[in-house]
Amino acid sequence: MTRQGQRSVLCIGDDPVNLNLRCSLLAKNGWQVTSSGSGHDGVLRFQREPSDLVVVDLDRDGSEAALIISELKRIRPGVRVLMLVADHRALASGATNQADAVLAKAEESRRLVETLEKFVHNG
Repeated sequence: MTRQGQRSVLCIGDDPVNLNLRCSLLAKNGWQVTSSGSGHDGVLRFQREPSDLVVVDLDRDGSEAALIISELKRIRPGVRVLMLVADHRALASGATNQADAVLAKAEESRRLVETLEKFVHNG
């Protein structure tokens, strides 16, 4: 459970360097951050330790991410999920349908915190 007034985010990603950088950025901006290095582990962690928001960054074509997001929303339908993508053109058909927002990795350092803040303020 997070301290009162502190927002929590679970970051799921299969690239340890990017996952570490993402978590550091969010922690520096006041988020209570937990992380997972795989989709399966992320779902299990989310069941044990629900977070306010989830950031998912898995595989190139988005198919694994879509499955993980679907499972997170099955566990807690109201959870807001941001999906990070490398290249919109390389995504599997319908891969982003379950995500509440999609952000290009090229814009991540500039827009990640801003996008999550919008989730919090817009319900």
